[in-house]
Amino acid sequence: MIHTTMPLESLLKQLEQERLLTPLDRHFALQMAHIHQLADDLFVVICALLSRQLSAQHACLPIDNITLDNPFGERTPSISIKADIQMLSNAIARFAAVGQDGDNTPLILDGNRLYLKRYFDFEKRVANRLMQAAAQRYTIKPDTALALQYLFADNGEHAIDWQKVATATSVCNQFAVITGGPGTGKTTTVTKLLMLLCLSADMTIRLVAPTGKAAARLSESIKASKQRLRTELAPYADKLDLRAIDAIPEEAATLHRLLGVIPGSPQFRHHSANPLHLDLLIVDEASMVDLPMMDRLLNALPTHARLILLGDQDQLASVEAGAVLADICAGLKTPDDWQMRYDEAFATALGRLTRTDLMPFVSPHPGIGNNLCMLRLSHRFKDDAGIGVLAKAVNQCDKAAIRAAWGGGFAELEWIDHGQQRQGLKQLLRQACESFRDYLEVVHRPDFSPEAIIERYNQYRILCATRAGESGVEGINARVTEALKQAGLINPASEFYPGRPVIIQNNDYNLGLFNGDIGIIFPCHESRRLMAHFIQADGSVLKVLPARLPGHETCFAMTVHKSQGSEFASVALVLPPTPSPAQWQLLTKELVYTAITRAKSHFSCLGSHRVFEGASMQRTQRASGLAERLWSDSD
Repeated sequence: MIHTTMPLESLLKQLEQERLLTPLDRHFALQMAHIHQLADDLFVVICALLSRQLSAQHACLPIDNITLDNPFGERTPSISIKADIQMLSNAIARFAAVGQDGDNTPLILDGNRLYLKRYFDFEKRVANRLMQAAAQRYTIKPDTALALQYLFADNGEHAIDWQKVATATSVCNQFAVITGGPGTGKTTTVTKLLMLLCLSADMTIRLVAPTGKAAARLSESIKASKQRLRTELAPYADKLDLRAIDAIPEEAATLHRLLGVIPGSPQFRHHSANPLHLDLLIVDEASMVDLPMMDRLLNALPTHARLILLGDQDQLASVEAGAVLADICAGLKTPDDWQMRYDEAFATALGRLTRTDLMPFVSPHPGIGNNLCMLRLSHRFKDDAGIGVLAKAVNQCDKAAIRAAWGGGFAELEWIDHGQQRQGLKQLLRQACESFRDYLEVVHRPDFSPEAIIERYNQYRILCATRAGESGVEGINARVTEALKQAGLINPASEFYPGRPVIIQNNDYNLGLFNGDIGIIFPCHESRRLMAHFIQADGSVLKVLPARLPGHETCFAMTVHKSQGSEFASVALVLPPTPSPAQWQLLTKELVYTAITRAKSHFSCLGSHRVFEGASMQRTQRASGLAERLWSDSD
């Protein structure tokens, strides 16, 4: 069935040298063959392919997507699988190491998807728990329904108030998802939802996000939203108990802190035998939550607890296996756009509660549509039209609209072409010096608080698609550091110098610093010693001696992946001028969209239109069976 032009082990080594496989992929395949005494070329190739899939953040290997005459790609030395898909599936199923649902085998073949058993179990448990929670509905009290009308006063427009619908959806369900792009009001909506729930009952509520900076941003957003809510509801003080606003929690934590990290162990303190003590869990930036983490989170939830996920399904998926939020929302995707879908009974009840006609969104096959609501109207980009126009064009993979956005004369969009003799890079470096000057000139001044200095630093960020290379994080950080030195803004005479921003790369649970946390080194106002200053999720400042920092690197530039959960006034995206095949795999419309939507008022891009458009046309596809499990009754 397998045909190769060289011994298989030699072939795997060559594939590793050509970076079509990693050393782990090759080792895994050969070890699986050795442990299970399967001296079969097909088994080795399938194991190598499965390992490669997991390295690429897929949850499984779709058998029907294997290119049988060339399974490892165009540069593969001559190798082919002599079988059709059904024969291939039957051949794989006959291996002793491969089982079906319920079998205790290292590999599971489920239909045409091949899984490592642990990832099959992750996916199945997540699907089952979400479906169980999705089926739980609550009866809404009349006073709750009345309070909903005060929270969302009629604005006189005929358009559907999807924030109101999302709030009502979440009140009615044990499990709900509120999704939408940046500035669509997810935090405003959830704040009103929390007030509604606090009006009706005493609840233990926890707010979490995948990273420290995302948790800090959620805390800031909730605080600001509560202040706006007090002003909005002041005219209804005689009808609503505004003390409920004070009961809304503000402090957010990371998922790891919520679940309780056990140093040196992959397990958490909270699990099914020791569940979390809460009645409602809000998870922000849910697109960043991977499949194993979602399994652990659901496993730790008490059976009565409500779960609400917030996030943008169009952003980059998690850096580990799976795309859970995208899979949950998959059933709302149509060939042209996103579309709500409800069953008739729920649409009737929800429409009555919100005083909205939702019958146009009734579907004969709603799946879990009753538990989802998508916010569409962006308030952030109302005055920054160019950013919103470009983000929409990229998200829809619309090349003509992308070109129109860049050529539309929008003041908030700036194109920087690579040009000849690095002219584009020189322009970017001038921009960086001017933008970072604002915080670097005050790092020595005691009349500026750490919060004020860090806020100034966060006004601008350079985002890179890759880590390595001249256009990657490492190269850009080195060039910016040198440019700032030449401009007299920093003096990097030693590893730690005033004004150096650092991003943490390794978790340190004793210090309370986690991968992705960003701080700035400058003199402590009290002792004048150099300290690294970090804003924590609760808004407080953590000061750490630089020598005690865990693994870290300079952060004038960071990857787009690490920027998720953050926003900056101005963002500059750097794309490689001539991407390698490996880099092209990273350049997707989700990456470009995520970079654009980190910017509030100005977005620039150093690149070529060919690469920008090529990346924008390339969608991320994560192999998974979760969407099918959640939407199996959908059309």
